[in-house]
Amino acid sequence: MKSLLFRARPLRTLQVICGLAVFGLAGARPAGSGAVPGTVIYPTGAFPLDVQNVQAAVDGGGTVILKATDTAGQPTAFNFGPPSLAGGHAELTTDVTILGERVGQFMTTITGGFTPFLDFEPVHVHIEGIDFEGPLDTPIALVSSTGAEIVGNVIRGNVPLPLFFGFSEVEGVFVSGFDNPITGRIKIAGNLIEVSAGDFVNGMQFDEVSADIEVSGNTLNFLQSTGVVQTFGILALRSHGKVDIVNNAVTMGPGDPDAFPVGIIVGSHPEARYTIAGNDITTNHPNADGIDVIGLRSFGGPTHAARILNNHILMHSQIPTSGGIALFGAVDDSIVSSNTIEGTNGNAIQILGQNGTRVADSNKTLGNDVSQGLPIVSDIWLGPFSTNNLVAGQCATYLDQGVGNRITCGTEVSSFGATTQASGPSASKPERRPLDIQRAILDMLQSRRIR
Repeated sequence: MKSLLFRARPLRTLQVICGLAVFGLAGARPAGSGAVPGTVIYPTGAFPLDVQNVQAAVDGGGTVILKATDTAGQPTAFNFGPPSLAGGHAELTTDVTILGERVGQFMTTITGGFTPFLDFEPVHVHIEGIDFEGPLDTPIALVSSTGAEIVGNVIRGNVPLPLFFGFSEVEGVFVSGFDNPITGRIKIAGNLIEVSAGDFVNGMQFDEVSADIEVSGNTLNFLQSTGVVQTFGILALRSHGKVDIVNNAVTMGPGDPDAFPVGIIVGSHPEARYTIAGNDITTNHPNADGIDVIGLRSFGGPTHAARILNNHILMHSQIPTSGGIALFGAVDDSIVSSNTIEGTNGNAIQILGQNGTRVADSNKTLGNDVSQGLPIVSDIWLGPFSTNNLVAGQCATYLDQGVGNRITCGTEVSSFGATTQASGPSASKPERRPLDIQRAILDMLQSRRIR
C-alpha cells in the first residue's frame, strides 16, 4: 500500500503550467458569493481533457473556479468519462478550494467518472456549488484530511460500484479514517443527494473519523431503498470527536422487501459525542427505522451520552421490530427528548441491549410526542438487556422486558406483544457491515492512485 502513495504523474508540471497559461487567473462569481480571484477552468465536454485540466488546476492549490459554460458561453458539463473503473478522477494533493458557479438556470456540472474528487493526502479541501451527475460509487471520497467543507452541491444518479465479493456499493459522500487520519473539522452542509441503487447504500458515511463533524441542512432522498445489506441515509460510526447531525431532511423511499433502511444511524467509541437534532425524517419503506443509536462490538464499542432532540419522524413501517428512535446495544446516559414520531411503526421508541455485557443503561426519554403514532406493539419498548432507563412524558402503551426501568406513562401491553418483540432484534438491528467490506472499498479507492 505504501508504494502506491508515490504513483507516477506524467507531465504533471507541464499540465499545471499549460492550465494556468490557457485558462489564466481571473475573477469569477461562484454561486452565492461575490467575485473570487482564482484559477478559472472552462469545461470542454471532452474526456480525458476535462479531467487533466481540473487536475492541473487543483494541483496548484488556492482557489479553483469551475465554470458552468464553455469559453463560448454555452452550458457544458465537465466530462469525467464513463461511470466505470475506466472513469476519471482528480486527486486532491494540496490545500484547495473548488468552486462551481450558476449562470441563470445552469450550474457547474461534472458528469460520470469514478470518484471525481479523491483525497488521500492530509490537506484541507473546500468543494462548493457543483452538480455531480452519474458518478461511479461516490463523487467525493476523503480518505485522509486535515479538514473539509462540502457545501451546496448536488449529487445524483450514482452508479453502483461492483465489489469483489459480488455486492455493489453507492455513497453520496464517503469519509473514512481507517488508513490515514481525518483531523480538523468536517462540514457537510446544504447539499442535495439522491440515490436509488446498490446493495450497500449510504447517503453519507463517516467512519473512524477523529475530526469534529457537522452535517447540517442537507436534503437526502432515497428514491428507492434497495440495499439488502445496508441502506442508511446518514451514517456516522466509530467517531472520536463531536458529531452534530442537525436540520437535515431525509426521505427513505420504498424498495426491496429485504432491505431494512434507517434514516440516521450513529454510534460507538465512548469518547464520541453524538447530537441528532432538528431533523425531518420520512420513511416510506415497510421495514424502516427513523433514527438508530448503536453500541455494538463490531463497531468499536459503547456509545455514551448521545443526544436525540427535537426531530420529526414520519413512518410507514409495517413490521413489529421497527422503531422511530432506537437505542440498541451498549448505549448509556443518552437522552431522547422533545421528538415527534408519527405514523405506523412497531414502537415509537425502543431501548434494548445486545447481550449481558452490552446493556442499554441509564438512558432517558423525556417529553416526546408519540400521540399521532400507530404502533403495532406499543409506544415504548424497553427490551431485553435494558436497565435503569427512564421514560417520562406522554405515552399510551409500553412493554418493559428489562430490569430497573421506570416508566411514568401508559399501560403495559399483553405478553403476546412481548413474544413478538423478543424475536425482533436480529431481524431489524443486526450487526452491520463487516470490516472486510470497508476494507474492500478502501482498497478499490486506493487503486485509483495508479494511473
